[in-house]
This record gives sequence, C-alpha cells and structure tokens, in this order.
Amino acid sequence: MATGRAGTALLNPPALMRTLTSLLRSGGEESIAGKTVLLTGASSGVGKVAAHKLGAHGANLVLVARGEQALCEVRDAVRAAGGKAEALVCDLSDGAAVDALAEQVVAEVGKVDVLINNAGRSIRRRAGDATDRFHDYERTMALNYFGATRLTMALLPSMLAARDGHIINIATWGVAAGSMPMFTAYHASKAALGAFGRSLGAETRPHGVHVTTIGYPLVRTEMIAPTAKYEAAPALSAEAAADWILTAIRTRPVELYPRYGRLLQAIGTVSPRAVDNLIWRMGI
Repeated sequence: MATGRAGTALLNPPALMRTLTSLLRSGGEESIAGKTVLLTGASSGVGKVAAHKLGAHGANLVLVARGEQALCEVRDAVRAAGGKAEALVCDLSDGAAVDALAEQVVAEVGKVDVLINNAGRSIRRRAGDATDRFHDYERTMALNYFGATRLTMALLPSMLAARDGHIINIATWGVAAGSMPMFTAYHASKAALGAFGRSLGAETRPHGVHVTTIGYPLVRTEMIAPTAKYEAAPALSAEAAADWILTAIRTRPVELYPRYGRLLQAIGTVSPRAVDNLIWRMGI
C-alpha cells in the first residue's frame, strides 16, 4: 500500500490532483517580465487588453494586426503606460505576408520567447445556408489555421535552437466539446489548430518548447456583437480572457478550457449525440 504523501493523495482526489500537478509541471511559475512576446490580433478585443496587461507586467511586445491605425494606437497606449511595444502590420491570411513578417521579426527582434496566435475570425451560419459560400471556409482556415501554423513554423527553429519557447494558440471551448453547430467553418479551423498544437507540443516539449491551447468560452468582444442572441448570454469579459493568457504564460499548461467544455468532453466519450443535443438546447 502507498504511504506518505502519495498514499494520502490516492485516497483524496483533490490531493491527488495537487500531487500530479506538482509532478507534471516543468518547474515554478514563469516570469512575464523581460520576455519577448509576439501577439497577433493585438488591435482589438482580447488581444488589445492582453497587450496592455503584458506591457504592464514588463514584457517586450511585438504587436501584430492587419489594421495599422488601431494597432499603432494600442502600441502607443502601451508605451504611454511605461511598457515596451513595437507594431508590425500584417494580413495573417496572406502566406507571403506571414513569411515577410517572420523574416522581419527574426532579423530585427531575434528569438521570440512567447508566440500568441490570437488573430482569428468567426462566422456563425447554418451550413445549409452556406452551400454557396465555400469561400467562407477558405478564408477562415487561411487566417485561423494556416496563418497561425505558418507563423509558428517560421519562428520554431529559433525556439528549438535555444531549447526554450512557448506557443499559445487561441481556440474555443468547442474543440474540447467536439461539437459546435452553426460554426462549422470556425470550429473546424480551431479544431485543426488545437490538434496541431497538441501534436507539436508532444514533439517539442522535451526540447524546451511548450505549446498551450486556450479554448475560450463565449467572450464579450466586437466579434460577437452582430449576434443579437448573445447580448444577454453569459460571457467572459475581455479583461478576464486576457488573464487566461497571462496564466498560460506563467504555468505553461497543455490546455486551458472552461469547466463546461471539459464536462461536455467527458459526456462525449459516452454519448456524442447527447453532447450535440445539449449544445443545441443551451443555444451556444
């Protein structure tokens, strides 16, 4: 029979989780101060709030977005508050533009310590109403998946060479749940990104490069504003969502999902159809 701390943990589920966490973590919490952090989608929403929080915690920021004016306003605000930030304009759905961005970052910034693939687009539409809009699937994948993976692969060599780095991919609760009706284009792109990150992390973690997938619940930003039914729906604030990013940098988990995402994931192992029905009833 197990004795001591391990024995107590086996008899006490919360203690077991604390013991497993202490065994699986690579060490103490990471510091944000002094890290070079490249953040995409930094001109609005969660990215904008995260830029301010990261700047306040002493990160050296490389802010990326498509809209130059809004991006530069965020950069200037971070600087005015005492933070360090540079702004690089890039359409991340354009492969050639991503390659040029990566070359510029490597040449001018050097190694990126933390890459946050936050830029993305969401489309809410029944698949039956989108049969003549396949371009929506193409452009969603171009930004949410190919843009993120292309930038990741371009910056990965320097992380591996240094045996240190962290890639954070912003996904959705639907990746854990396995179902996201009305969001077939968006869900597929984020599921692909989540699968890429999970497999990549398994390869690179032994070499010092960690990969985290953050699967947000509904977040109250400009992205959900066009959907009237979300006005009264429970949602995470952009401030709280940005705190998830800070937590991810400090603790470097494999995944961060809301509790209901994990619950739906567990139910899905027994009955995927039940998960589909629950999501329809919840209206999310």
